[in-house]
Parts: sequence; structure tokens; C-alpha cells
Amino acid sequence: MTENRRDEFGLISYVTGRQKVPTTLRKRITVGNGDDAAIVAGRVNYEWVACCDTMVEDVHFKRQTMLPSDIGHKALASNISDVAAMGGIPLFYLVSLGLPHTWSEEEVAEIYDGMGALALRYNMALIGGDTVAVSGPLTLTITVLGEVERGHGLLRSSARPGDAVFLTGTVGDSGAGLDILLQERWGIANIPAEWMPLANRHRLPEPDVQAGRLLATSGIRVALNDISDGLASEAWEIAQASNVRLELEEAAIPLSAPILHYADVSGNNALDWAFYGGEDYRLVGCVSAKHKENISRAFAERELPLYWIGEVQAGSPEVRIHWQNGESTTLPKKGYNHFNEER
Repeated sequence: MTENRRDEFGLISYVTGRQKVPTTLRKRITVGNGDDAAIVAGRVNYEWVACCDTMVEDVHFKRQTMLPSDIGHKALASNISDVAAMGGIPLFYLVSLGLPHTWSEEEVAEIYDGMGALALRYNMALIGGDTVAVSGPLTLTITVLGEVERGHGLLRSSARPGDAVFLTGTVGDSGAGLDILLQERWGIANIPAEWMPLANRHRLPEPDVQAGRLLATSGIRVALNDISDGLASEAWEIAQASNVRLELEEAAIPLSAPILHYADVSGNNALDWAFYGGEDYRLVGCVSAKHKENISRAFAERELPLYWIGEVQAGSPEVRIHWQNGESTTLPKKGYNHFNEER
């Protein structure tokens, strides 16, 4: 859709004026939107956590699979998940938008509305960004600033032999949801109700910030990674960063009832989505096996899901899967990769 839009400054004022600043953050924003840069106050004994991610139209999303508000939600959720994987608290975000003329002013506002609604749930504030006209596809880049207690950031490189491997939720749902959304016979508005939980896991992911915070404040050593490119890829990242071998159990991989049902009727293998689908934004990590009971209890007390899926052993970096038929194989290191477009 092409229409007469406000100029850059008018559009920025329009879309950012719809955003709300949580009361808890107002005193920390010395200078927000409207100047050359934002100024925010840090806290004593905390370190900043910073991350940045980009979504490009027809690479990360298609109009047939995402509403404008979904795009904003998911772009911010991806960054929040990175902060969660470090055990941090997301606080502020900046948005850079490359905007083609094929997107209307109201659609742009809806993208920001999607971000704003999610930001409010996590007590975050928009503090700046940039908007430019582009001749190519819509490009949305978000930078998130968070904080974590000094010395308590959770790293991929912290796994050790003897650790237990865990997941903070079911995996594969987003990949199955994308498969559903790409079915031309449906479209977003006509997806059968039984498949909507899967479609929504793709369109509207919820980062596991509470789980990350629980682990960061537990006082124990934790290796952690978020599942953006697929369980296989993220497990390999832990193995390589920690120089260890991860041994996973097929029977322990948590799969939701909807994905099992959809895989059955569509003739797909749910485990393919679990290992390689990506964009589940669950957390995969490792803790010493002696802490399993305490961690399980802490998650249960907060009604947070937790699944134990394997163990860490000494050896060259590798991820192995023990299948229910008794065989074990190396889990291929693949997932979503922007440069080989393999999923």
C-alpha cells in the first residue's frame, strides 16, 4: 500500500508518542526520545547487557505469516530472549526502521504498537532510534539494553563434565507454526483453532526472562543459551564454547500435544522442528547434576516449566542424541543460518 506519509520526524513523533514509559523506569531516563541520544542511569553493582537483532521482510517474515503488530512483538521478543539467556533484566530499547513506500503509516504504527505492548509486560521503555526510507524490503533493527548483577551474567562457556542439561519449555512449536502459516489454503485469519497455539508460538513468542533471572540469582554455575536457531544449533554453541560433549536423550525432548498431533496429520517429524526449526526462544542450559533437585524445586515453586534432557561429558565438542531405538548419533549442527538459508 502506498500513501502520503508524514516526513521522518513527524512519523517518529507519531509512532513513539503511542508508547508508554513504565513508572519504574522514569527516574532512570535522564534524556529520552527527542534529542541526539538518550541518557539513562545505571545502578551500582550491576553490569549492562546489550544486544541487537535485525528482521528483514521476506527473510525473517512474510506479510502472509505476520501481522504488523506481530512483527514488532517478535523483533523485540528476540532481543529480550538474548537478555534472558544472560540472566539479565531487559530495560530499554532502540528501534531502527528501514521503511519502503509499500508500508502505510498505520502499519508502521502497528509495528510499534506490537513492540510497545510487549515492552509494557516486561517493564521496558523505548528511548530512541532512527527511521529511513529504503527502496528494498522493510528492515527492523532493535537494540536492547538490560542489566544483570555484577559477575552474575550467564555464559555459554560455563558447562562442565558432570552437568545436567535442561530446557525451559517445549521446542519445535514455532517451526511447526511457520509450516502452518505458510499453507496458502488458510492465511492467518482462517487457521483452524486446533493449530492456532502453534501459529501463535511462531508469531507471538514469549521470552523466558523469569527463568533466566531465577538461574542468574541462584548462586550456582549455569551455562545458558536461548533457542533462536534451533535446539541442535544452540546445544552445539554450548558444547563448543565450553569444550565439552552434550549427550541428549530423544525420549526427554519435550514436545507439546499440538505439535505431535500436527506432525501426525501432516506427515512430518516433530523432532525435526524441535532440533532445527528455531525461534522457540526457550532456554537451554547446563548445571551441576548435584543441583538438579534444588533447581527443579525452584522452578516448580514459581510454576515455571523445566525439563532435564541429557548430560555433559568430557570430550571434543559434540552434541550426541541417544535415540529410543538404542542407537546414538551425532546431532548435525544445523539450524537457521542467514548465509546458507538452511532450516
